Amino acid sequence: MLAQIATSTAIAQQHGAVRFDNWLSFQRNTDKIGQWLYQPRFYVPFALSGGWTFTQRVDLPLAYTNETGTDNPTGRWKAGVGDWFIEEIFTTPELAPNFRMWASVRLVFPTGGASPFGLDQYRWAPALSMDYAVPEYGITIGPVARYFMSFPSATAANRVRQLDLYPIVTFALTDNWSLVTYPENGISYNDATHKWFVPIDLMLIKRLNKTTELGLGAAYTLCKDDPLYRYIAYGRLTFYF
Repeated sequence: MLAQIATSTAIAQQHGAVRFDNWLSFQRNTDKIGQWLYQPRFYVPFALSGGWTFTQRVDLPLAYTNETGTDNPTGRWKAGVGDWFIEEIFTTPELAPNFRMWASVRLVFPTGGASPFGLDQYRWAPALSMDYAVPEYGITIGPVARYFMSFPSATAANRVRQLDLYPIVTFALTDNWSLVTYPENGISYNDATHKWFVPIDLMLIKRLNKTTELGLGAAYTLCKDDPLYRYIAYGRLTFYF
């Protein structure tokens, strides 16, 4: 499962506190294959000199699925640990009014083992993004580009070379609501098969109070050249400390 950090990182820095996300999603694939995923996620920001910020991110996914694979040969519903990862994020000071950029490196560990819970290999992914706010229109633009690579060198059959794009735009609504495009499930290009996977992903977010936030969203496949899923429904409960 893939995750977006532009808006999340900006909010964590704004509050100057640790952010703890609780993501719960259901993914429907083909042939009645499904997956429940609980994904606790932590953002820990640190203020650096010159207006820079370093944010440590940690994701610890846990899955429950009936997908057939090496670690679930019968295809019965089975729980397992997914591939955990850490991400090191550096955000610039304000480069222009309401404009910042950030870059990161993600390291994915093979804690999930073989399919269907993991890819049984290490991966790393550099990412680049910007965060541009237009306060007079209540819009924040934060596109993300991230490229995944497996290491050490894998065979051609299971080598990972994948570009993920998140055209993220946040629209401020009334009564502490907001609408976000592609907050969690992005557009993918498989560089090994040269095929695209394009979903539509939308999420409504409600700020309940200063320390609590609730989000509900869904993603649905538009282009199935490289099928990853049919649809995903998800929710997020966030706490700031």
